[in-house]
Amino acid sequence: MNSKNYNIKRKKRVRKKPLRIAVFAVLFIGIAVTVSQYFKFVSETVYEESVSHLTEVFHQSDNMLRELTNKNLTYLHMWGENLQHTSGENEIRDYIEKAQEDAGFLEFYFLSADGDYKTVTGETGYLGLQENMEEEIRKGNDVIANAAVPGKSQLLVFATPNVHGSYQGFEYDAIAIAYENADIVKVLDISAFNGNAQSFVVHPDGRVVVDHSSGSWGNVYNFFGVLSEHSDMTEKETLALSENFKAGQADAMLVNLDGKNYYLVYEKSDVQDWIFLGLVNEDIVNAGMNSLQLSTLILVVVVVLCIASFFIGLMIQKNRSRLKKKDTEILYRDELFQKLSMNVDDVFLMLDAQTYQVDYVSPNAEKLLGITVEQIREDICVLGKLYPKETEASKKNYLEEIRDQEQKEWDFESLHQKTGEHRWFHIVAIGSVVNGKKKYILVMSDRTSDKKMNQALSEAVRAAENANRAKSTFLSNMSHDIRTPMNAIIGFATLAASSIEDRKKVRDYLGKILSSSNHLL
Repeated sequence: MNSKNYNIKRKKRVRKKPLRIAVFAVLFIGIAVTVSQYFKFVSETVYEESVSHLTEVFHQSDNMLRELTNKNLTYLHMWGENLQHTSGENEIRDYIEKAQEDAGFLEFYFLSADGDYKTVTGETGYLGLQENMEEEIRKGNDVIANAAVPGKSQLLVFATPNVHGSYQGFEYDAIAIAYENADIVKVLDISAFNGNAQSFVVHPDGRVVVDHSSGSWGNVYNFFGVLSEHSDMTEKETLALSENFKAGQADAMLVNLDGKNYYLVYEKSDVQDWIFLGLVNEDIVNAGMNSLQLSTLILVVVVVLCIASFFIGLMIQKNRSRLKKKDTEILYRDELFQKLSMNVDDVFLMLDAQTYQVDYVSPNAEKLLGITVEQIREDICVLGKLYPKETEASKKNYLEEIRDQEQKEWDFESLHQKTGEHRWFHIVAIGSVVNGKKKYILVMSDRTSDKKMNQALSEAVRAAENANRAKSTFLSNMSHDIRTPMNAIIGFATLAASSIEDRKKVRDYLGKILSSSNHLL
């Protein structure tokens, strides 16, 4: 079965033009939908990442505020214990100046429970705290609150009670330190989105504790006041946001301020009941998003092209290797089948079920049939010459009754076309479908040697049967010839034994016994 004897033609299916257009249209729509979904996915992902990044930045700032709070309250507790053991005013003044140099606070206050204060330099006044400081001091609780002092900017005051004493004649119930808003903002170091992020630390009711805004809204005392004056939020939306603040929830939303969209991110602070919130202009966020989206798209396109090129090259290489391997396997099979067919007593044929055109015939056909391969390929009817004489069996077409995957077998006697020798064949015909076409596969097995062997065995059986019959006849005759005189001998011997007294009878019986014995001998 080589390239000269066997050839399989592959036909490419040509699609109709409308079907091709429909396929391209569906493919284009699929790509468009995929790209659209991809951009949507990237936008949502980048938005979530931006909000997450902003939340993380403000969370870090909140941690810094907590550390600042814990550090200052720890200092106040330590200084309070030390002041209990320091009596001289000069010594107290030196101690506090050293503490101010170490901690970096703006002012140190000796406080009374009603809010009056006295500084180390002897200045007195009233510290207008937003919280009810007197009640908290009497309870012994630390106080962190905003305070207003005439001639100074808004302060953030840390105060601790349980420190009682007198300084320059002023009886105090607590000590406190104060920072300006700018000092607190500097410690928090909020520089997200190239410094364009604005942040606030507020109470749940909106009162501002720390203001880190652009200043375009002036001094902000209540965040809800900013929303009321500069945003398009409804009263219901503002109330819902206030409820979220009071519940200590963390969330993000889009809010319009002065005609510009801002991302508002908020979470509960670890310090008291404060809320840490941040504002970033949407354009700034989108600028980063668009840049990242474009970079991601370019990266994805490059990666897709690289992967596609890799897989295309891999497929081409794999197809080449597979085709080469198949070609090699076909050559090996052809060579193997050709060698095998030349050394077996079977002729193999494949022919078309409609035209009866021979597609393949094994090269040993001439040796077994006396008909060349070319004669069979030219006209399958040449096989009709194999029949010694025209009979009903020679005229019958056994193949037309065979269906796909069905098998049929029969025997026939043939005449070798070159030697004239009578031969016997057993034929197996199988229906099959190859490349969408029905084919007949025939295997013509030479059974001449079996036939001759069977004939020799039949003749041997007949000879054995004849010999067996002759032996049986001989034994039957011999048995009769021996049995007759033996019966007489036995009978007369019995009579002689019973008539032993009668000499005449015994002599007669012995004479007959002697006669039968001689006959037997």
